[in-house]
Amino acid sequence: MPPTQILSVIIPTLQRARELPELVELCAEHPAVREVIVVNNHQSPLDFGRENVRVLQQEQNIFVNPAWNLGVREAVADHIALINDDVLFDPVVLDIAAEFVLKPRRGILGLEGTFINRQQATPAKLRIAGRDHISSSFGMFMCLRKENYVPVPEDLLVWCGDDWLFLQQPWPNWVLMGPLVRSEVSVTSSAGEFQRMVRRETELADTYLRQVYGTRWWHRPVDVLVAARRQRARLRSILARLL
Repeated sequence: MPPTQILSVIIPTLQRARELPELVELCAEHPAVREVIVVNNHQSPLDFGRENVRVLQQEQNIFVNPAWNLGVREAVADHIALINDDVLFDPVVLDIAAEFVLKPRRGILGLEGTFINRQQATPAKLRIAGRDHISSSFGMFMCLRKENYVPVPEDLLVWCGDDWLFLQQPWPNWVLMGPLVRSEVSVTSSAGEFQRMVRRETELADTYLRQVYGTRWWHRPVDVLVAARRQRARLRSILARLL
């Protein structure tokens, strides 16, 4: 049995994702979840009719990274899950996440992006994550200890918050692959008004991330490990074509 009542789930929303009601219900019903915090960046109020769901109503859009920061400040559990409002998954994902965060020497658990929207589940596997995973939907579901959450700089509003959290962890991060996960992917952030923010925020984030990279013991060893893993995969592919 997975541990119970250990997670505060934080879901920022602009109410553009049709998956939101089902996602909130899925999380609120899961035994590992103590509370669901919905940071509502839209002026229209939300009410999910459940005692363990809180809505933090914003007067205006504070954007996703500040919404994460706010949600974590408000969270009552010792472990948090940051989840996009446009993703749905088999409840076993929360089972695995709850067990993961209780183990020592672990960073963030995210999702392996190449497994999203597959037709069939495969046996669940965990793998150490490289920075290339960040650009592959890692940030749509991130589970970690609350004490290891380092607030995202407030001038990073939409982009690169997952990069920041990834590099700030005291231990290597991992990805989960196998269970069913579906998402339209970036329903909100793909909108034009947010795309116009990309250049400014990525340039700003590069400054922050350069200052962070190398400050954790695992940064370079994990980069070497992931590079070697990719090289082995390329060699296997070449051999398969030759044989």
